[in-house]
Amino acid sequence: MIEASAIRRSASAMRTALVGQQTICFSSRKLSGPAPGVGRVIERVERDGREFEFTWDDGLVLHTSLRRSGSWDLYRVGDRWRRKHSDAAALIESEDWVAVCFDAAEVETYRREPIDRHPSRGRVGPDLSDPDVDREIVVEAILHHSDPSTRIREALLDPRVVRGLGNVYAAEALWATRLSPWARVGDIARSDLIMLVNYASRILNEHLNALGDDGFVNLVPFEVYGRNGHVCNRCGDSIEVTNTPPDNRPLYWCPKCQTRLDWRLLDDTPPGGAQPS
Repeated sequence: MIEASAIRRSASAMRTALVGQQTICFSSRKLSGPAPGVGRVIERVERDGREFEFTWDDGLVLHTSLRRSGSWDLYRVGDRWRRKHSDAAALIESEDWVAVCFDAAEVETYRREPIDRHPSRGRVGPDLSDPDVDREIVVEAILHHSDPSTRIREALLDPRVVRGLGNVYAAEALWATRLSPWARVGDIARSDLIMLVNYASRILNEHLNALGDDGFVNLVPFEVYGRNGHVCNRCGDSIEVTNTPPDNRPLYWCPKCQTRLDWRLLDDTPPGGAQPS
């Protein structure tokens, strides 16, 4: 039986190595559910006893339940494994690391966000990771949002409005269009929404299609996501990160050049008198 201390160290090591990293390969011989996509970014690694969960930026969660002898091992890319490759129940590879699960009783994926019906359209939003998606539907969904005071970042992460985008690419699209993550959807012009949705679709599909013909993943660098404390490539200020409700997922942005339609710079109190978050 693998000792509890070893399990804790394994979780800590994987959290350090994988959180904020793009997935360049995932495989599992016993997976139940959809596989994480190439280019998606791991946002959380959590452990509860012998239960491990990995959460990607699009809300997909990988859950593994280890047997008494099960383990998650972490290797540098190219290092020799301590066990046979045929014993692996699941594998997650980033640019520098490979996390391998052995002897898992369960390997399954599920979506953390609830998929509810959209009140205005009667169904969930279109999937922006589909290159053939009708982007105008997404623009209209945001433009006619039921709550005009909703922050644009929340709307982009709401599966009732749009699916497939995820936290990483929402941050990248907002940076590219200089929109503040705190901009209210009711304040954004149609032309700005068209630009935002078009860019989000393009950058998302660039990353998800990063696997080249030569079999190597050509990773596209991020401008803000995971770069807290680094210099903004546009204005030279420092990228910042904060956790915001309701999901407390990390929000990355540049406070100097992402100021368009930031209500905090225009008035003292948001709608309803709520305090800024």
